[in-house]
Amino acid sequence: MISYAEALAIIRAHKNLLGTEAIALAEIAGRICAEKITAPIANQPFDNSAMDGFALRTEEIAAAAADTPVVLEMTGHIAAGGKLATSAPARGQCYEIMTGAPLPPGCDAVVPVEKTEKDKSGRILFRAPAQKGDNIRRAGADFAVGDPVLEPGAVLHVGHVLALATLGIGAVKVVRRPKVALVSTGLEVVDDLGSALEGGQIYNSTGPYLLSILPQMGMKPVALGTVADDAALYKQKLLAAARDGCDMILSTGAVSAGVHDFVPAVLKDIGAEIFFHKVAIRPGKPVLFAKFPHGGPFFFGLPGNPVSTAVGLRFFVCPLLREMQNLPPEPPLCGVLAEDYSVKAAGLRFFLRAKLGNNAKGETVAGIIRDQQSFKVSPFVRSDAWVTVPEQVSQLKAGDIVEIYR
Repeated sequence: MISYAEALAIIRAHKNLLGTEAIALAEIAGRICAEKITAPIANQPFDNSAMDGFALRTEEIAAAAADTPVVLEMTGHIAAGGKLATSAPARGQCYEIMTGAPLPPGCDAVVPVEKTEKDKSGRILFRAPAQKGDNIRRAGADFAVGDPVLEPGAVLHVGHVLALATLGIGAVKVVRRPKVALVSTGLEVVDDLGSALEGGQIYNSTGPYLLSILPQMGMKPVALGTVADDAALYKQKLLAAARDGCDMILSTGAVSAGVHDFVPAVLKDIGAEIFFHKVAIRPGKPVLFAKFPHGGPFFFGLPGNPVSTAVGLRFFVCPLLREMQNLPPEPPLCGVLAEDYSVKAAGLRFFLRAKLGNNAKGETVAGIIRDQQSFKVSPFVRSDAWVTVPEQVSQLKAGDIVEIYR
């Protein structure tokens, strides 16, 4: 049995980088950027008006006052997307301009329409001076041509869509989503939720859980169903998943040391290389990590108890996924413990479900849920994080600094 740190080191040493693909801009949220993107155009693309109003030379209305307005003739109208003005206004003139319309030559300010008046002949009255640059959006004020926009490894979100679309970028190269096959084991496991259970049977909870959460992690799950205690059928399903081009296989159950725990034997029969089997953690100690021969998929054998499956996913599968996406290791959050907590077994790293809050100092506070048995799922309804307890720690005190993972 190895330590959790040793297991992580093995996982990080056996990464296979995923390929890339170009996808439409509307589909990038949640994906990992795989290219450096710089601004192909400026934003703003040209000097333009930030208001509906009048474009002019500020010197024309420098003497304007409330009781002695300056009067200018309107020489033209400029609409956003309309015909551009090609000449500067003559002395005593101004342009009517709409929001977003290009600034005419020679103009250095825009006066909002609500700060002006119009006389009976249609001339524009200004009762206050303006400052150069008033209500003008300058070309390149947001992005200049060549400015960095995205780097490889950035996790994309909808805010990126807005920026990229503004710059005219319609597709982005992203890291390919890994294809992951899911298979459950156990004669007692029933996939048909809601059906009548017979003696000794239980519903399959880990299968729906993994099918639900894997897409949120950026994976494409493929459900292979549940295999009873049938090693030959199980082997067929694994080989079919490998032929189908899966990048990873997640299997739940049958990895411990019981009579019906056939997973290690099947893997050896296939020729898979088993990197580790059993890690000094709780829950989830029997976790197994392997790789199929001839460049085949990675394999995780997760214990069948619901919490053990969740721990295996969060603390073994997630690190491998980050490696495959060429992302750095995930740093933990830090917070303070709400109450004392005793760890019964020494020498194991514990993963405990917790509920987060904040104290009067604004610090993150973790309250460990009391029911931590690996078969209990009710704490999942009440928790939103994991607290990790190092192997050498047996007693936690209120106020201790702890590592937290969402």
